[in-house]
Amino acid sequence: MNTTRYVSLDILRGLAIAIMIMGNLSPDTNYTMPQLLHKDWEGLTLLDMAFPSFVFTMGVSMVFSKGLSGTGWFRKMLRRTIILFLLGLLLNHLPGLLNVLAHTDYSLSQYLTDITASYRPFGVLQRLALVYFISTIIYKIMPHRLLLWTLAFSLMIFSTVAYHLYNGAAPYSDLTNISMYVDQHTLGTAHTYLNQPFDPEGLWGTINATATALIGMIVGLTLKNNPVSIFAKNKIHKKLFTTGLFLLITGYLWSYVEIVSKPLWTAPYVLTVTGIDVMVLAFVEARSDSRFFQALLHPFKAIGQNPLFIYLLTEIGVALMYTISSHGEPLYTWLYHHYVFVATNAFATTFLYTMIWLIICLVVAEILYAKDIVIKL
Repeated sequence: MNTTRYVSLDILRGLAIAIMIMGNLSPDTNYTMPQLLHKDWEGLTLLDMAFPSFVFTMGVSMVFSKGLSGTGWFRKMLRRTIILFLLGLLLNHLPGLLNVLAHTDYSLSQYLTDITASYRPFGVLQRLALVYFISTIIYKIMPHRLLLWTLAFSLMIFSTVAYHLYNGAAPYSDLTNISMYVDQHTLGTAHTYLNQPFDPEGLWGTINATATALIGMIVGLTLKNNPVSIFAKNKIHKKLFTTGLFLLITGYLWSYVEIVSKPLWTAPYVLTVTGIDVMVLAFVEARSDSRFFQALLHPFKAIGQNPLFIYLLTEIGVALMYTISSHGEPLYTWLYHHYVFVATNAFATTFLYTMIWLIICLVVAEILYAKDIVIKL
């Protein structure tokens, strides 16, 4: 088995996490650059590409995972699934728990009452957990590219057809669609993100999120079957680039019958993002012999070796800084307004504040990389 660690994969994974962090760290969405905000319903921004890109890289990595080989693979897979899901639940409800610790007027009993009434079972890490669980089982049953291609497209076709069968007049209406129907009957608005009619990380979107991971596995098998020692000779990056182009074109054609939507995680959304991911992966791998290029992207490589740890660190850190008050305002926004924000240059200074915290994350990642510390979650 080819056990080489692909630098290009670490870089792509690191870029995905860095973009997610930049979106989450913005102190004021009113002054955030549009590409660092999610589209409300239809369309695609840079931030919309981050989460599926990470799911895609997870699929690629699973092909090379030593933990998924041998007789104990199911136990290891189940353990990681449970850990990811529990960490997601912790992140969802951490602000309330921190408020209990920081404010005497908010008791633990009140917190438990609030959680019982409005807990949110799904989220980013929970979707990762479910996709990891489902796609691992699929890969163990049929680790072949043609079968994975067939299943990935079957899942996307199934999702598309179901939208049209449920509401033929307006399949992707933000008032009624099949994803919303599933969430209403499994969760209810009390248990969705911001009590919306549906949850953007709910159950239905997991279908196409799984297809995203399967496409990653297909790319992983392509890399695995072509040893890196002869990478420049066998021109596999051209094959990957062609695959990415095929996905992009297919996504464009599919968009005539289905919208590109991150909240619904539609098929054209999957195909467009994975197409770009494969092309970026091919480009970075093709430039793997350039020391300057690798040095330029090294911080993202460092994040890519500890992606979930860095992501959790930022989420927990921001939650803490929103809990701590300074002059009657959360510390996170107080620092922003007091030291960085300039009204006459609001967008630039908001971006600067976000970048300061991202640079801190990059430094932490580089320290872990220098000490060869890999924290697996």
